[in-house]
Amino acid sequence: MAGEACGFDFGPVYGPRGQDYIECHHRTPLHVIGETSTRLTDLALVCSNCHSMRPWLTVEALGKLVAAQGVAS
Repeated sequence: MAGEACGFDFGPVYGPRGQDYIECHHRTPLHVIGETSTRLTDLALVCSNCHSMRPWLTVEALGKLVAAQGVAS
């Protein structure tokens, strides 16, 4: 399963241990929206590195940043 921002897939790198590993990111941070019910459309699947990038960018902006670096996923 590849991250939506960078396309990284843990499976080929970590083998069976990384198969289907991914983190879930709230597109709008919970500290901004407060207590709410989360819908699937509120979430993005991202790798650990993308999930840790600060300051926060949108998933789309982070994907453009990664693509601009010319780094293969």
